[in-house]
Amino acid sequence: MKKLTLEELVIRLKEKKKTLILSHRNPDPDTLGGAFALKSILEALGSPSSVACADKAPKRLEFITGGASLEYSGEEYERIIAVDVASSKQLGELEFLAEKTDITIDHHEMNDRFSDYYEDMGAACCEIFIDVADALYLTDKLGKEFFTSVYAGISGDTGCFRYSNTSERTLTYAARIIKKGIIDFADVNRRIFDSHTIGEINAQKMTYENMKFYCGGRLAVIPFTNEMKESGNVTDEDIGDIVNYIRAIEGVLVAVSLKQSSKDENKFFISSRANGDIDVSAVCAKLGGGGHPRAAGATFTAGTPEEALEVCVSLFSEAIEKSGK
Repeated sequence: MKKLTLEELVIRLKEKKKTLILSHRNPDPDTLGGAFALKSILEALGSPSSVACADKAPKRLEFITGGASLEYSGEEYERIIAVDVASSKQLGELEFLAEKTDITIDHHEMNDRFSDYYEDMGAACCEIFIDVADALYLTDKLGKEFFTSVYAGISGDTGCFRYSNTSERTLTYAARIIKKGIIDFADVNRRIFDSHTIGEINAQKMTYENMKFYCGGRLAVIPFTNEMKESGNVTDEDIGDIVNYIRAIEGVLVAVSLKQSSKDENKFFISSRANGDIDVSAVCAKLGGGGHPRAAGATFTAGTPEEALEVCVSLFSEAIEKSGK
């Protein structure tokens, strides 16, 4: 697969083609923000575009999607572009589209590069779309939707600028957007970080009641089985961001949520976060996943939830012990 320069990417994007934009499963602000930012760019260039994802957008992120359906229609497209997708497996039920994907635009160090790709290891994939808009001389022509999407992605992937991946460039781009005065950045931050449904509150309660600790409290894991989800009346959407709650516990170096698939009881989803210099993306790569050193995910199969938990604990415990932390 060919690595594209920014100039080559821009040339490809200028081609007027009906385009499908793919976000990764369990969508977060960066993959949705990037997808809808790209949609704004392509439509400004005359290319009709749609965004698809294997999972619905969380209600708190519908301000990015505008309530648009992310369901894949099955219609034909002249071009497919994946945004913020590190691995074809991250496409979930849309993984069959990986072989048809023309371009991947991403910022993860661990990327299986299943198509021609443009990479920039910035704090957020959405930073790339400021560069793209600048290169296309569109920055002053794009509207509120574009800048809201980009700001949401940057804020989301940096924990509202609290995480160590925040760079001078990150803050410069955020400042440029705020200076325009056309988005309510405070409201964007509130929606991403301080808005929770009753289902999410119930999921938090279940998390604190059922999380497990290993490695002397350095590893915290919350296993969500289908039985737990049913008994607690919580959905996959409700537990999508739950890993960040156990990450905040004092003494925890690695936090992991382990979710059993509602559609396939032998499939399990890992979402992991690191507070120290422990590369969780390297652990997830062993299971066919990837991401960032301090935030990564994977999908794998196991016979039972107990077996999946054992695999998860074994791999992350080994990484913690090797780190010497």
